[in-house]
Amino acid sequence: MEYQVRTKPSVDKELKTLTKTDYYRMLAAFTILAKDPFVGKKMGGEYKNCYSYRVWPYRIVYQIYKKALIVLVIRVGHRQGVYK
Repeated sequence: MEYQVRTKPSVDKELKTLTKTDYYRMLAAFTILAKDPFVGKKMGGEYKNCYSYRVWPYRIVYQIYKKALIVLVIRVGHRQGVYK
């Protein structure tokens, strides 16, 4: 059973700023998350209901909606600033 990956508009803007290589790496990561969204690391604190997936040097922060089979990507960015 495959999940559907959706992104927030702010994520779409961030993806447009990436280099072509990094952009395609992110798309590949979205495919991985669609197949197994629990591959990422469970987060805590402000993002306690979220997961983080590493695509060096970037991070994908996302939420999983099990009943609707949706992975909602909340943030994408460089690891130094994505959690701020």
